[in-house]
Amino acid sequence: MENVIYRVFDKKNRYHQSYSPKLANARSWAVDCAISAKGHVKEDVLDESGVTQSSKVIFSFDKMTK
Repeated sequence: MENVIYRVFDKKNRYHQSYSPKLANARSWAVDCAISAKGHVKEDVLDESGVTQSSKVIFSFDKMTK
């Protein structure tokens, strides 16, 4: 099973918060946080040592407002 984490960044691409999908509604919380920060959420896949192996933007405030 892949280790996934949702990372929230603000509108200046500064790290803001992380959420574990092991918790119910974590993705929704991450999106709500990104909306508040007018930023974006990345879904990162981590290896066993916690290093990011892949990353994709799953929500962007800018795309929501256009």
